[in-house]
Amino acid sequence: MTTQAVNGSGADGAERWREREDEDSLFRQLRLTVRQGLEVDGDTPGGAWEALTQVGAWEFALPIEQDGLDLGQAVLAMACEEAGNAMQPVPLADTLLALDLLSGLGPLAPAGTDALLDRIRAGELPLAVPGRLPDPRGAVPPGIAWKPDGDTGAVLLTGTGGPFAAGVEPGALLVLASGPDGPCVALVGLPAPGVHVRPLRDHGGGAVSGAVFDEARIPAASVLLRGLAAEQALARVGLRAAVHQASLLAGITAAALTAVVSRIRGRQQFGQALVKHQGPRLRVAGLLARLDAVRWAVGDAARDLDAGRLTPGEAAGLIALTAETTLDVTRDAVHLHGASGLVRDGLVAGCYRRAAWEALRCGRPAQLWDTAAHTP
Repeated sequence: MTTQAVNGSGADGAERWREREDEDSLFRQLRLTVRQGLEVDGDTPGGAWEALTQVGAWEFALPIEQDGLDLGQAVLAMACEEAGNAMQPVPLADTLLALDLLSGLGPLAPAGTDALLDRIRAGELPLAVPGRLPDPRGAVPPGIAWKPDGDTGAVLLTGTGGPFAAGVEPGALLVLASGPDGPCVALVGLPAPGVHVRPLRDHGGGAVSGAVFDEARIPAASVLLRGLAAEQALARVGLRAAVHQASLLAGITAAALTAVVSRIRGRQQFGQALVKHQGPRLRVAGLLARLDAVRWAVGDAARDLDAGRLTPGEAAGLIALTAETTLDVTRDAVHLHGASGLVRDGLVAGCYRRAAWEALRCGRPAQLWDTAAHTP
């Protein structure tokens, strides 16, 4: 498969390595539907968001009793991979995390949750998580702190979170904060007093923002979970967030390698295409093999997650492996492009710069490897 991708043999050429041969026909058709939607309408972040909404990505995540399709984590992982490959900075993994939390609240769900889910399902309410996602054990990342505000159930948020994809302006922030009584999860509609969303410098990877909380008072109705209930919910969704983010990173890696394969086929050196030279060809073949390995690992983890077999240690190892692979491959992709790989508006430079922060959203790879080694 890898040799065909580099040399261009076979009916599908460079695209062949983007498919898994063990996918059944229905799953593959669903993948092609998502991909075609993103390719036709996803030339802008807004278009990509609309395309995901049109193919029903938000219904994929919701259980049947909440008018969703409940297609499983393997399908959600596929959608994240295709969105990463489209390289549009939309908060897909963030919105899926919010849907996961909201749909699992049960009797704890605040009034108006059904209406909120309807807005998300219609694509009207993109949700972003400022800062890191929860790690595979459900631990809340540092950066944002909360404390109770009197006896009303309201909380005060202080700190900074970011970066997060902001190609589509978020309608609300799902804030994960740590405090004296454990973690807190709050859904903060924008704009809100004391909450400042500020654009960060775009180095070519797409629109990105951060959020600053200056003693922001969040009413009790917006506080979804805190304390032990928040710990339990985050432990559940942390596993899924790791698989979704790993899938997104695999898609970004695929986008970089698509650009590399096109480059070495079209670039001439010493009278022949670079792909004819053994050095570049073997180097790219090695990168494609690493991507294949990651895609198999992500697909297997998604299936294990559906079956209830995925452990926090395995999920930590998965996201660490994927993050390291993405950082290595996008860096090598820049080198293989030469000086053109440094062009700010170039695809491969955009992949490299976006990977620089997306790869850390579940934690640093070294910390994740340590978690994988010491967590069952």
